[in-house]
Amino acid sequence: MASKAFSYHFNMFTVYHGTARSRHNSQFKALWRGDLEASDPVTTLPPLAVITNRGSTRNLRGDAWVDPLLAGEAGVTHHKVDAGDIAAAVAACARDGAETIVVNGGDGTVGLVFAALLNSSASARLPALALLPAGKTNMTGADWSLRGSPEAALTAVLRARREGTLAQHVITRPVLTLRQSAEAPPLYGAFFGAAEVVDGIRFCRKHIYPLKMPNAFSHAAAIGVLLTRALFGGGGQMAVENEAQAIESGTFFAVIVTALDEMLLGIRAEHGAMTSAPLSYISLRPGLGAMRAGLGALLRKRIAAGAGRTVERFARVSLAFTGAYTLDGELYEADAAQPLVLEGNRTLDFIRLPA
Repeated sequence: MASKAFSYHFNMFTVYHGTARSRHNSQFKALWRGDLEASDPVTTLPPLAVITNRGSTRNLRGDAWVDPLLAGEAGVTHHKVDAGDIAAAVAACARDGAETIVVNGGDGTVGLVFAALLNSSASARLPALALLPAGKTNMTGADWSLRGSPEAALTAVLRARREGTLAQHVITRPVLTLRQSAEAPPLYGAFFGAAEVVDGIRFCRKHIYPLKMPNAFSHAAAIGVLLTRALFGGGGQMAVENEAQAIESGTFFAVIVTALDEMLLGIRAEHGAMTSAPLSYISLRPGLGAMRAGLGALLRKRIAAGAGRTVERFARVSLAFTGAYTLDGELYEADAAQPLVLEGNRTLDFIRLPA
């Protein structure tokens, strides 16, 4: 699925710097740059596009609610696609000169949109993203963009656009870049996980999520499964480096690298030293210590370094292991002979509206 999403990469720079983009040199752009005051009227609405992934968890239940909300909204296009066609939809948004892309999908959909944009050019001015919570976990959207129901979130975005206030809600965040090899295009996302925890995710997908419980109950049950594996699981072997310097190695229950400030269930990493490095690195050793750390993190919504736990910030980290890993819920396989490299050196703009 991911490889298909990257098929159009080299065309995007030309499209975004072509006539389609320059056609929409509106007052909204001036407001975004700071050339206008927020109180000045915005007479031309900025072009906006909505990409709906029909295969996302909540959209499988129906996405008929989207078009009625878009009815009568000038300069708005709606692309209803499957995961394999998301890159083409992003290219269409570029041709239309969209200033904002609303992503109606989950974390996996968001990662495909990231890749479609960032693999196109290192310097192109890219649209801001508004992320609707239409997947199963929606960690990325909850931390960086929109919360609540997808209907309420889209309604708020459209209202802000009509009022000319979208520019007031733009934030910039580093995106997690994952390089599997020098030949393959990088993957993008916000949350990477590996070791025994991935087996727990597989179990939850097979046995818990099909029960179709409310998300809060599903996540709580998933946490219970993961904590049990932390106590009794064997863990995976891994070697971790930062800028060619060894950090740690051995058996782990979980290794997490994330660009998010707030993870599942609102859990945050507590870093001992102040640093501006964009990525949080968290590792848990298997056994009772990991179990206690998991329970403590769940209760306090914080996880800090301690016995059997490492919590750091890095700009770049290399992981050598053989086995499965997840990037924003999508599963992949790693080979220890080809270490994974994770960086936080790319950024994107997001629309962050109050809940």
